[in-house]
Amino acid sequence: SARVFSALAAGGVNVIAIAQGSSELNISFVVEGGQTAEAARRVHAAFQLSKIGGGRSPEAPRTDVVLLGFGRVGRALADQLAARNGGSRVRVVAALDRSGYVFDPRGLSRQRLLRLAQGKDQGALLAALGGRKAGAAEALAFIASHAVSRPTLVDVTAEETADLLHLALGQGFDLVLANKKPLAGSGQSYQALLAAAAAAGRRIRYEATVGAGLPIIDTHLKLVESGDRVLRIDGCVSGTLGYVLSSVSEGKPFSGAVGEAVDKGYAEPDPREDLSGRDAARKGLILARLLGYAGSPPAAEDLVPPALRRVPLPDFLRRISSLDEEWRSRVARAAARGHVLRYVVSATSRGVRAHLAEVPADSPIGALRGTRNLVSFTTRRYRAEPLVITGPGAGAQVTAAGILNDIQYLAAT
Repeated sequence: SARVFSALAAGGVNVIAIAQGSSELNISFVVEGGQTAEAARRVHAAFQLSKIGGGRSPEAPRTDVVLLGFGRVGRALADQLAARNGGSRVRVVAALDRSGYVFDPRGLSRQRLLRLAQGKDQGALLAALGGRKAGAAEALAFIASHAVSRPTLVDVTAEETADLLHLALGQGFDLVLANKKPLAGSGQSYQALLAAAAAAGRRIRYEATVGAGLPIIDTHLKLVESGDRVLRIDGCVSGTLGYVLSSVSEGKPFSGAVGEAVDKGYAEPDPREDLSGRDAARKGLILARLLGYAGSPPAAEDLVPPALRRVPLPDFLRRISSLDEEWRSRVARAAARGHVLRYVVSATSRGVRAHLAEVPADSPIGALRGTRNLVSFTTRRYRAEPLVITGPGAGAQVTAAGILNDIQYLAAT
């Protein structure tokens, strides 16, 4: 009955009289004649009576997660969620990849998720692992036709998914993004996505877009909520570039450092996506938009020479060793001045910059090693000594943990 009357109250429906017997299986109530249709719509929506499997009244609402993408991060997240099923109201009900989807409205068991992950590790696609062939839009429409509970779409792709996200919002999904591209396009597309969420009464969370599992977005939110004003955000936000540049500073050949980053899963299979600086620039743009920046996306400093940017990947990997001597010289010149090379992002309300910089070797940024990120907040309160957050900035497990934090927040509120 609480679910019925909460739905009616949310719609402004005035209940004149109520009658309920000893059983909770039936209830009668009286409303004004002019509110009859709205009362019926509200009750139908509350119990999802128009959807497959609707009408159930669970003891407590669950949050049903749909994974858009089932790569390394998606599989790590699925395992983390499944491991919590005993004490969590969050469950994975579907996973999508480019071939199709796997869906069970009761939730995908940890055993099934493990089998799917093993199949993906061996190169199989979901459609060949017991799933259905379908495009992502068709898959979401089918899932939304079922009585899923508080559905949340988690985008762990690296694709241009803005159109699909708009569809998902219209179908009642909240969004959790690890994919930066929907938030780092034109200002118009960014504002359109936020407006679509507001119009649909849905929420968007995107902590993992900037610092993997580090609480960068959350820190900004808490600073603002406390009455502080963030003036600028600076730091190293690419675990891949951090790994490569700290490795060459320690004497490794540039080609070897890039190869190791790919082998360890820190870089994309085509490392030029990371070496271009575009990924770091997208993170900087997301941070700048938090500060009110309304300009166009920045042009990142590309670490790949123009002659190698468009050649086929095998050619690039074969020729990358030709860059080793140039990078050795760069490192030596910086070291002679007591500096090291780092890829730095700076964001303010007026602009964004993503570039290779020499920094003092004994500075907090210069001391970074491996995939560690560092982000500093200069605010009205932290002006003389900025607030610094540092920690691992790459890897499937830490990124999945950041996504999980966003999901748990939505499930709890």
